[in-house]
Amino acid sequence: MKQNEEKEREQRRLEEERELERHKERERARQAVERATKEARERAAVEARAKAEREARQRSERAAVQRAQQEARERAAVEAKERAERATAEAKERAAAEGKEKAASQARDRAAAERAAVERAQQEARKRAERAAVERAAAEARERQAAAARDKTSKPDDLESFFGMGARANSAPKQRAPTVDSMFHSQTQNRGSSTSTSMKKASSTTNIADDLSAIFGGAPTSEEFQEVDGESEERRRARMERHQRTRERAAKALAEKNERDMQQQREQAERHRLAETLDFEIKRWAAGKEGNLRALLSTLQYVLWPECGWQPVSLTDLITAAAVKKVYRKATLCIHPDKVQQKGANLQQKYIAEKVFDLLKEAWNKLNSEELF
Repeated sequence: MKQNEEKEREQRRLEEERELERHKERERARQAVERATKEARERAAVEARAKAEREARQRSERAAVQRAQQEARERAAVEAKERAERATAEAKERAAAEGKEKAASQARDRAAAERAAVERAQQEARKRAERAAVERAAAEARERQAAAARDKTSKPDDLESFFGMGARANSAPKQRAPTVDSMFHSQTQNRGSSTSTSMKKASSTTNIADDLSAIFGGAPTSEEFQEVDGESEERRRARMERHQRTRERAAKALAEKNERDMQQQREQAERHRLAETLDFEIKRWAAGKEGNLRALLSTLQYVLWPECGWQPVSLTDLITAAAVKKVYRKATLCIHPDKVQQKGANLQQKYIAEKVFDLLKEAWNKLNSEELF
């Protein structure tokens, strides 16, 4: 029994040792697993950190690339904008320079046209003055010839009366010899008549000289103040003041006339310049509507300026003749040249009003003639 107990104890001890050994092995296995797991976790953590670092580097690189691309795009956009602005500024400068050159050219052309118009007007005025002077000289020459012819025709009658008186000398009493007083009186009368004739000739010569001096730009001799012998100082002063006032009024009237002529010439030159562009616009508006009063009235707003006060009229409001007449009267009151002048319109507006007024009047006359027949 004792041996059996010892065997059992030995067997239990061996089992305990084996169990302890197994426990140690399990512990070593567990520790090995834990070490392996820990190493795996550490490796995974290292790999994760490396991966995160790689991803962070990649993200930073991508962000840097994107920033560089964005900056490049922005720089390109800024450069393109600057180039466009420079090109626009250069185009504007070129357009402004061309506009200035064109305006200067137009101004030179207008000035040349005005000078040419003024020269033509002055030349025409000189020609008219020359013709008037020549006509006056010819008329005076004809009058002198007629007077000479009358003198020639009257001389035979005088001779006939003289010889008739000689034939009746025997029956008529003798005349007394002329006395000194009668001779002096006769000479005085002859001198007076000759003086009057010479004054008339001098007056006509003076008029011709004035006309010629006016033609060639000289001062008329008749405008000079004439001294009178034996005249009192007060009368002379009054006559001189009246003469100066007359000359001033004449000079003022001449200056005003010249100013009006120059203004008319400038307006005429401006009208010629405006006609080049406005005639095209007016013809384009009236194309296909010539003589058609209804079509002209219904589209009148497309050719008139906004400030004229014209209210557009529809074509459906112009069916009856009474409606056409009413609208035509309104249109003529709106664009009549005198009314437009009173409203203070400029030259372009007056030109348009005149042309449109003529077209409407022509269409109105055509409409009336068609209604009559």
